[in-house]
Amino acid sequence: MENMIMPITLEQIRRFLGRPLQDPYGRTFGKVVGINANLKDEVTGVGIEVGNGEFVQCPGDRVTISADTLVLAPTWKVEAEEFRKEFDVVTRRLKALDELFSVGDIQKDVYEDMRKQHEDAINELKSKRKSILDTLSQRSSTLNTQLRQLQTHLAGNKMFHASGEFDDQSYKAVSDAIDTGLVRAMAERKEVDSIFGYLSKLDSSSTNPAPATQTPVAAPSPAPSAASQPKDQVMVLHVRET
Repeated sequence: MENMIMPITLEQIRRFLGRPLQDPYGRTFGKVVGINANLKDEVTGVGIEVGNGEFVQCPGDRVTISADTLVLAPTWKVEAEEFRKEFDVVTRRLKALDELFSVGDIQKDVYEDMRKQHEDAINELKSKRKSILDTLSQRSSTLNTQLRQLQTHLAGNKMFHASGEFDDQSYKAVSDAIDTGLVRAMAERKEVDSIFGYLSKLDSSSTNPAPATQTPVAAPSPAPSAASQPKDQVMVLHVRET
C-alpha cells in the first residue's frame, strides 16, 4: 500500500503565523502573514512576505513542519517527487499486467486496452519529465552563479582583511555568513544534480515492452541411444592349422 501524505491542518500551522518560513536548506524564505484553509481544516495556501513589502501565495502542499520550523519546499522538488511516485506506480502496474497476461490470467483484448491506458500515462509523464529537467537545469545554473559570487566575495574579503582594510570582527562576521551561504547552496545543488541525473536516465526503455506472442516450439527429437546406434560389423576369420 502506498504511503498517504496527510495535509497540514490549520490547528497545526497557526502557531507559525508571523514567524519566519525556511526552505529545506535552512535559508529564510520570508514571514508567514496569512493562512488559507478549507472546511476540513486543511491548509490550502500560505501567504508569505518575502521582503521589501512583496507578498506571495504558496500552495499548502508545499509546506511541511520540521521540528519547530515551518518549511517551504521548492517547486522543482515537489514536482520531481510527484513525478517519481507516478512513474513508479505506472511501471509497477505495467510489469504486473504483462506478467498476468503472459500466464493467461487476462484476456488479450482486456490486456491490450489496459496496457494502452498505461502507455498513454507514460507519454504524459515524458512531457512532464522534460519540463522538470528544464527547471532543474535552470536552477542548477542559478546556483552555480550564486556559488561563484559567494566564492568571489570570500576571496575579496580575505584580501581586504590581509591588507588591513577589514578589521577582524567585520571579517569574521561576513566570512561566517558566506560560509553558511556556501554550505546551503551546495546542499541544494547536490540534490538538484542528483534528481536531474535520476530523471535523465529514464526514457521509454524504462517501461516493459508488451510481451511477444508465445508460439509453441516443438521439442527436439531425442538423440539415439548408444544401444540403438549401428555398430561396425567385424568379420572374424578362424585359421586352422594343418
